[in-house]
Amino acid sequence: MAMGFSLPKLTKILVAGDEATRRFFAENFKESGFEIHFSDSYIGAIQHLEDGLFQIIVADDGIEGMSGIQFLERCKTFAPDILRVLIVRNGDTKVLLDAINRGGIFKILMHPLDVKEVSAALSDASVHYWTEKEHERLSNLIKEQNTELVVRTLNLDKEIYERTSSLLNGLVAALDLRDSDTRWHSKRVSLYSRRIAKALGIKGEELNQIERGALLHDIGKIGIKDAVLLKPGRLTKEEWEEMKKHPEMGYRLLEGSDFLEHERIIVLHHQERYDGKGYPQGLKGKEIDIGARIFTIADTFDAMTSDRPYRKSLPFKIAREEIIRCSGTQFDPRIVEAFLAVPPNEWREIREKLEGRDINQELANSPKPPPLTQNPIPVSVQDTEKPKV
Repeated sequence: MAMGFSLPKLTKILVAGDEATRRFFAENFKESGFEIHFSDSYIGAIQHLEDGLFQIIVADDGIEGMSGIQFLERCKTFAPDILRVLIVRNGDTKVLLDAINRGGIFKILMHPLDVKEVSAALSDASVHYWTEKEHERLSNLIKEQNTELVVRTLNLDKEIYERTSSLLNGLVAALDLRDSDTRWHSKRVSLYSRRIAKALGIKGEELNQIERGALLHDIGKIGIKDAVLLKPGRLTKEEWEEMKKHPEMGYRLLEGSDFLEHERIIVLHHQERYDGKGYPQGLKGKEIDIGARIFTIADTFDAMTSDRPYRKSLPFKIAREEIIRCSGTQFDPRIVEAFLAVPPNEWREIREKLEGRDINQELANSPKPPPLTQNPIPVSVQDTEKPKV
């Protein structure tokens, strides 16, 4: 729609006045470019206003029955858009102020009427009326366009998010299938991380970001060679150094996805430790993103309570004790407290809902694990990565 502005060719004016006033307008404004209609009474003028669309009403204060101010005040009520011009026969200040305040008068003309003065007043009124209408039109148009733009932007953002999320979910699923030892691992730790974050009081979009970051934590392993990622035995020193590159690989892989900016940080930090002994940057304490600090606990818990080729899953009680033991070293103590505040049955429910399995029955049938050694290797490093050399 074009947004240019030009005054319309025709402005309709209603003149309510006595015979002398009507004759003045009829004789002097035939060729003015205005369409002028006449009424000899205020009642007749009101009927004219109801029947037709006018832009300007000119009221002569000399008509009997009511004052021009009273008439224009009524016009302001039932025809508020019409510009009101009042013709008065004296210059009483009180009358003029009353006209302005009560009638919303645009212009006041004094008898005897001057053609140039009246012509200028009508031209000003016409320009003002159509300028206001154009401003109103443009304001509405901008409002509509802004609303449409917002809706389109939201829809586009949603479409981009959904497509990107589908792609990333596909990549995560492909990665889990590639490393069959840890199938379902990414999805489980994402749900566990969300639950711990909720226990910490985290809400809204940050909760979703932490869940997505945990889901994507191992996305960088796409760049790790099969010979290293799928190696059944211990890794050599060189192979372990390659494996340790996956957080940075994942961070670079997600570069350019603006809505995943927080998730990228979780991916980069997910192998850091609270005591500063993690990798790739050796960050310590609150230098590590809170989503990554949450993830490390969820990751350890999942690693210990899941079957692996080299051992059966451990009971929840053992996993809980290990997480408590590593509080303040591997894990943030405040987040450990949040983890411990979650009822044990909720972890089982999350797993069962995800995998469609009866975890209670599986745990009951599983053999008792051997006792922990005095100084066990933290399970989150031992079991989620390949064993060190």
